[in-house]
Amino acid sequence: MLNKSPHSLLFAFLAALLFSAFGHAEQAPPRDILGYLHTVPGMQAEDLPNAPAGYRYILIRYQQPIDHRNPARGTFKQRMVLLHRTAEAPMVLETSGYDISVSPYLYPLARVLGASQLKVEHRYFAESAPQPLDWRYLDIRQAANDHHRIVQAIRPFYSGKWVSSGASKGGMTAMYHRRFFPNDVDGTVAYVAPQSFGRLDPRYVVFQNHVGPRSCRNDLKQYQRQVLSRRETMKAYIQRYAAENQLAFNLEGGLDRVLDLTIGELYFQFYQYGDLENCKDIPAPSASDQELFDFMIAWGPLPFLTDEGIAQYEPYFYQAITQLGYPRLLTSHLKDLLKYDPNDYSAYVSRWPHKPFDYRAMWDIAAYVALKSENVMMIYGSIDPWTAAAFLMPNTRHRDTRLFMVPGGNHGVNILSLDARKQQQAFAMLERWTGVKPVAPPLLRSLNDAPREAQEESIRRPL
Repeated sequence: MLNKSPHSLLFAFLAALLFSAFGHAEQAPPRDILGYLHTVPGMQAEDLPNAPAGYRYILIRYQQPIDHRNPARGTFKQRMVLLHRTAEAPMVLETSGYDISVSPYLYPLARVLGASQLKVEHRYFAESAPQPLDWRYLDIRQAANDHHRIVQAIRPFYSGKWVSSGASKGGMTAMYHRRFFPNDVDGTVAYVAPQSFGRLDPRYVVFQNHVGPRSCRNDLKQYQRQVLSRRETMKAYIQRYAAENQLAFNLEGGLDRVLDLTIGELYFQFYQYGDLENCKDIPAPSASDQELFDFMIAWGPLPFLTDEGIAQYEPYFYQAITQLGYPRLLTSHLKDLLKYDPNDYSAYVSRWPHKPFDYRAMWDIAAYVALKSENVMMIYGSIDPWTAAAFLMPNTRHRDTRLFMVPGGNHGVNILSLDARKQQQAFAMLERWTGVKPVAPPLLRSLNDAPREAQEESIRRPL
């Protein structure tokens, strides 16, 4: 047997350690997103079938404090849907602002970036509602803390950049998150996000009085008056519609109030979801009762005045009444025909909130967006009445912020709605934020072309 020197023994020992380390690394399984999520305290996750090609489709429920200032008040489970691509790809954080559909739909921003996507249900909606409901803890700061905890929990798995995004109330939610936690994500794309300054913000009436051709506005007003002048007939049509579709309208004030709120809202929604080409479809005063009613169904918010619709969106109305604000509808031309005021939001909540409107909240957000925000783009449609309350977003180079307007665009515009020049500018911003060169998909040019589930997560008037 040969005698080995201390140096040779040390060399052999180090070599064995290196071999063991590299051999173990070669045998170690790749990092698994589902396995990682299972290690996060309070998080449940499960794979779902029918994932998009190249993705995993995962449903997540995450235990959140009802009150982030005092976690001892209890918890609720917040629902999310993750479409995971790779740990290195960018992540799009989709803040819905409402409930979410559990579906494998990829939003345009995730498509152009080839990104993973995390869609989050807002607190107090659908499955993400604490029980029992205590409305005191539904405010923009509590929601921002929800999203902050989610980012803290999931982002460590990913090495790519994060961009938050949302449409309408989802875009508002994204900006509130950025206000309180500006470094959670690397950029934000907000679509058609309004910022109302108080209850019954008058800027919306000014906008409604000037949007579109005068002839179209006049035709809509004549249509509204014609429907209200046939009140009893239209109530009978609503009653039949409810029976055929198994809908319940138990709003205080009965079908008179349902009709008034629907018709008072219709003018706003026509421009919110329509196109100026739709002006030719407005029924003439001589139209039949059925033609008037069919147009009401097409453009009015009748389904959202059902018991189910009001219950589903009550959290939004609570927020609107206490912090977010809401529009004043153009109804002066209907006063002699209305029995109920369409601008009375008490119809949409089970109990009017006790606390007064918090004017400071939106002015604080406005100051942040105008003066301090970085890496933000906002996109609006020129005929969308919500554009009356567009954020005051400056176009800056040093902060990389920009507001884009889509001519003739409604409440369904997104980054793929921009013309070639503006889209190139928007894509350049995304590339600066993420290091990934965006590529426009051949299809899906606007939210209106998306599956219905995507459209349903856009804000509706009065919702």
